[in-house]
Amino acid sequence: MTSIFVKRFYNLLGHSFRLAFSAAFPRKLSPTKPLADTNLLLFSGQKGATMLRAVLLSIYYNWNTIPRLILISDGTPLNVLQKSLRFWPYPCEIKSWEDCAAWHRTKNRQAIIDFARVNPYARKLLSLLAEAEQKPVFYCDTDVLWFAEPRLPMPAANQCIMRISRDNTHCYHLPAIRYLNREDLLEKPAINCGVVYLSGSVYDHYPDFEALMQFMRIFNEPFSEQTTFALLADRLGDTWSPDEIILTTKDQHWPLIPRYLFAGTQSARHHVATKHSWFWRDALFIRFRKTKPRRHAK
Repeated sequence: MTSIFVKRFYNLLGHSFRLAFSAAFPRKLSPTKPLADTNLLLFSGQKGATMLRAVLLSIYYNWNTIPRLILISDGTPLNVLQKSLRFWPYPCEIKSWEDCAAWHRTKNRQAIIDFARVNPYARKLLSLLAEAEQKPVFYCDTDVLWFAEPRLPMPAANQCIMRISRDNTHCYHLPAIRYLNREDLLEKPAINCGVVYLSGSVYDHYPDFEALMQFMRIFNEPFSEQTTFALLADRLGDTWSPDEIILTTKDQHWPLIPRYLFAGTQSARHHVATKHSWFWRDALFIRFRKTKPRRHAK
């Protein structure tokens, strides 16, 4: 009974923060900051459109330069997402994940398309890989709020460069891990694909990636796509530290203002199990504080 009351209390608290954020949200932003060379990739649908606006607002207030936005739809009509971005004054390209699938189709990569058709989470993987082959891209989930500009790798010609965020537990697809004989991933730092930088072609730098997609396409469960990212990162990537991009559930039921909002050392927080409460608290804090960027990470 107590746990039900506590859960309802925090849901109500989060609902209140969300309503306050929506009421205080600016109708239109001014393009007062310069454009960056960075291409920001976001993946969203109708349900995530409000959180998408909060993510962009955190970038607008807390980054020194503003990236060019590429918004990929999960299948939601594009005009729905266009309405959500009326406030955004910078360049934005909106496309469907099917557009990214067409890129792979021209290269005869049917397996990753089949994977994305049976597993909605794999549509993010498909889109990120397609875009990164054409230009370096920085991806983040719509439950990541930014306090400062992140540390990005330098792209290099004819190389595939990857950086990815860390998790607080190994959320992988265990049947796939066992079949591939990659239980060693469970002994390494846990990978979370909520924030990813990728430049170059995975297919050119990961041997037999098409064969991996042939196997993964049989799974429609969550975490098979994150397992794929973990395999890629193990071969191609490095990570942001847990102190740079926070991912924790320890404060899920803790109603105090956290230290990281004032510390000036973290780049972002990925709200996984706390998005109904602390995501909107942090978004509201960012909206009213309007901090200048603390640093420009290289």
